[in-house]
Amino acid sequence: MNKKELVEYLKKNMPFFSGSEEEQEIKKALYIYIELGKIKAFDERYFFGNSETKKKMVKKARTGFKNMDELASKKKITCITLTKLYCDILKEFNIDAYESQPTMEDDHIYPIIRFKKGKNCIADLQSDLTNIQTRSRLSGFKYYEDEKENQEFLTKFLIELGYITKEEDYKDEKINNLKQKLEGLNVQELLEKILSDDDINSDNMDMGIVEINTFYRGVLKKLIKEDLDNKVHIFNCYRIKEGEKSYTPCIFSEYKNNVRCYLFSKKYNRFILVTLEQMENLENQGLVLGVREKENGSKKLKKYIRNFRKNNKNAPSL
Repeated sequence: MNKKELVEYLKKNMPFFSGSEEEQEIKKALYIYIELGKIKAFDERYFFGNSETKKKMVKKARTGFKNMDELASKKKITCITLTKLYCDILKEFNIDAYESQPTMEDDHIYPIIRFKKGKNCIADLQSDLTNIQTRSRLSGFKYYEDEKENQEFLTKFLIELGYITKEEDYKDEKINNLKQKLEGLNVQELLEKILSDDDINSDNMDMGIVEINTFYRGVLKKLIKEDLDNKVHIFNCYRIKEGEKSYTPCIFSEYKNNVRCYLFSKKYNRFILVTLEQMENLENQGLVLGVREKENGSKKLKKYIRNFRKNNKNAPSL
């Protein structure tokens, strides 16, 4: 969709909002925030890029994108391009917004909404893409400084917007519920339980690779924190397709010298168990393990694959 088509879509599908003029203005801004969050994904070229790549992308985003039709039609964004787009679309709905300023230490920027009653609201949409696409609690839309007050405010409005029907629908609550069912399991059983859980995998939208990484690393950090990066490893693989890198995350666990490996499947929208033999075959077909050559998780898995190859080669013929 170009910008005109996107604005028309939002106007056509935006619910009728009750309440005061200020409440209606907030609900409109939040509705647009959610709808944009569903269809955009952070650009993995920036996420995986080196410092030189990131500098070039920041420079282009700041000066090269003046056509809002181009920004509206692109799925992959950076914080800069998404901020420009969101602020511009808000103005189509008579809502004032402007860009925050980057610092010497951080290029990250985000929209700041200036409501008609004079209250400013941070609306860091890029930081909330993963949350929106998994129906998690929002963290980037900050109308109140107090976090508890802000969450109560957001939950009330998000129910009206149809984002959730009740507080228990948040993905955060489903993750907390799963945590209670994991006691007494070893690390491989834990990982299998987590990655096969329907509440974890259901209702997730068409996430980009960065959002997939962010979500599942966050889930693992909450549920197996002490073993993450120790006995459970997450890293990325890629293939070269038409000159571009196509990424997919890999997660594997170690337990008593055994390894269980999972690759994310876009077809099934979840992680699928893959044997070491299958991983070896995928490597032979062009799958590269690890974005960087000596990435911790990929380095360990390559060692397991080498040992499998060696043992399999030396196995007696039947």
